[in-house]
Amino acid sequence: MTSGAVAAAAGSVLLLCFTIKAVVDGEQTPIDVADKFYGTHFGDVSGWVQGRYSPKDSATPSTIEMEILIHHAPDGTVSVETSAPTPQPESVSSPRAPPSEWPDTESARESKKKRGRLYAAYRKFNEATNLYYSGRTSMVVDLSLPLDLQAQLAIRLRDRNHHIDENQEPRGVSFDDAQLDVFDVGAAIDYAQRYDDPAYWRIRGREQQLIDFSGGAQSDTGKPHRTENIVRAVSKDNPRGRRLHDAATIRWGELHRYTGY
Repeated sequence: MTSGAVAAAAGSVLLLCFTIKAVVDGEQTPIDVADKFYGTHFGDVSGWVQGRYSPKDSATPSTIEMEILIHHAPDGTVSVETSAPTPQPESVSSPRAPPSEWPDTESARESKKKRGRLYAAYRKFNEATNLYYSGRTSMVVDLSLPLDLQAQLAIRLRDRNHHIDENQEPRGVSFDDAQLDVFDVGAAIDYAQRYDDPAYWRIRGREQQLIDFSGGAQSDTGKPHRTENIVRAVSKDNPRGRRLHDAATIRWGELHRYTGY
């Protein structure tokens, strides 16, 4: 081992001793002094581990990490050379383009809604005549909501004459509120397609059975009137009459025998 190497080794041991003593005494270590003078980070142990150093005082080259080159000459002398690496541009993520089309929340809600047509049969009592009126109504409903509540709403609207059915609703303060009899749900959203909807067949047949059960339409019985229904729900010569009657009977049982031709 050359005298220079021995001197360097002795210097390293001596530097270590001074560093330990300074730490114990709470003073700056020789490494701290060197870091401050040269702008290096030898004393920043956590920075070495993380590869990232905390910024120094503005008087020192805080934003540039210095590269330290130590040269050992043949005669044992040591020289230190510092150089600043070429700064690298910071990585900047490219801005994200906004979505080309935002979802229409209203349309999304509509697409989730399952619609159908609810048909309901009902009766109204006339306190002045002690006679019943039997009728039917329909309404487009949301199949995901309670159907019995929507059936009640349908007859409430019918009571206020907000309807699209053929027969005119009797008016008068002597009539009680309509009372729900039965309801059924079909798929004919367009009311014009009701004749192709089995649910409509069943309610139409049920309405006629209710009229017959209460005493018959005035057009069938004449005076004295037995019901508040002036005409039948299903005419006697209706070619679909038997089908309507049977459809209602299959679903709810026969309330009254068939009265058509």
